[in-house]
Amino acid sequence: MIELLFQTIAVLAYLFCGVRIVCFSREETSFHRGYSWLAALLIASFLGQSVHILFFKDPVTLWDAIFAILLALIVLRSRGNVAKLIWSPS
Repeated sequence: MIELLFQTIAVLAYLFCGVRIVCFSREETSFHRGYSWLAALLIASFLGQSVHILFFKDPVTLWDAIFAILLALIVLRSRGNVAKLIWSPS
């Protein structure tokens, strides 16, 4: 029963991360092809991990759920900007 809670938390966090990066609008930022490829890789990774948890029912531990929440907080803080995930203003 508790494993189902961990799975739900992890899937929602990974879905949030993928959707937040997809919904990033680059109004004032410049375009860099490398960051676009990294964003596409992150989106595929986040959404792929959530599909993997949903359909293949791998056991999700407490630490997996905590890691997913931390990733979601990092993506939320950067507002989905992949370049901001890597480079922070000094």
